[in-house]
This record gives sequence, C-alpha cells and structure tokens, in this order.
Amino acid sequence: MSVPDPRTSESPPGTIWVQSNLLPNGRYVVAVHYDADRSRVLDRDEALKYAAAVHALATHAEHDAAVAAQLSQLGLPRDAVAQAVVDLRARRPAIEEAITAPLSLTPSVSASRGVGYLKLSISGRLIAQWEVADARDHANNVLTVLAAVDLDAVYRRYLVMTVGLDRNRAERVVDDLAKHIANGNRRG
Repeated sequence: MSVPDPRTSESPPGTIWVQSNLLPNGRYVVAVHYDADRSRVLDRDEALKYAAAVHALATHAEHDAAVAAQLSQLGLPRDAVAQAVVDLRARRPAIEEAITAPLSLTPSVSASRGVGYLKLSISGRLIAQWEVADARDHANNVLTVLAAVDLDAVYRRYLVMTVGLDRNRAERVVDDLAKHIANGNRRG
C-alpha cells in the first residue's frame, strides 16, 4: 500500500506521508516520510507505539483546551487558567520524544479559538501545526499501513509465484495498489 511520493508531490507544510515500503531483504515495513530528505522505518512494535503516542498527544491538546474552557467558565482569570494548564501538563505521564523522533509534537491551546492543536517540529525546527483531527488521522494512517504491510508481502509473493510476474513488475503492481484502494476499490 502506498501513497504519492512526498519527493514528487506538492504538499502543504506539515504533510507527512506514511507508506508501505519494501526493504532490500524483501520485507515490507511502515515508512514515515517527513519530507524529501527525512524518513523513518518503523517495525511492528515501533509503529504501534508511534501511533499511540501521536494519539495520546492529540488527546493532551484536546484535554488542555477543555480544562482551559472549563476553568474560564468558573471565572478564573486568564493567568490562573494558563498556570493551571501548565501545572497539569507537568503532572501527567510523559511521552518519550524518541517514540516519534525526529518528529516532535507539542500539545498547545489556541488563545484566540480555545481549541487544542499540536505544533510539529522536525529535528527541532517548527514546520507546521496540526488540528487534533489531523494528528489522529496521521496515527490512523500509521495503523492502516501497519495492517497492510503483511498483505503487501503476501500479494507480492502471489504475483511472483502464482501469477508469474518478475519481481520488479510485482513490486510495481503492489506499489500501484494504493490507487485502487483510494478509488474505493473500483475496477478499471
């Protein structure tokens, strides 16, 4: 399963591609492409931890926004609300940055809209912001690709051993499969 190559796509800032990529040893893995120069391969355990961490950080941002809204409704001054959010952040269980590295996600609350969002940094450089839904979508994409890597491997073997395609053609067919998935499995 694949998506358009980030090196050839005109993508908005913060677009991070998740793909099933074939390693030289013939194994398909989850690959997270941060930009044209930076990618990370995730094994099964790393992909599960990565998706869980992204989801948890999105929930942190959402929770911070809800706490701020609730304390504001109780009449606490803006400074006290901000301090409460800071205090609560310091007390919650930490999520190791190494789980999502080189991507770093910082839960934040919009001062103007009051909604939670995540600041995205790669190797310490701020690149974009994600709404909570965008972060959850990214985590879901990691899990979807994780589920597909074994299917891609079985399909590739089938194309080579049963259909009789050469390995290179079989790999291209597997790479092309995402187009059919994106089109709702329509024939054609």
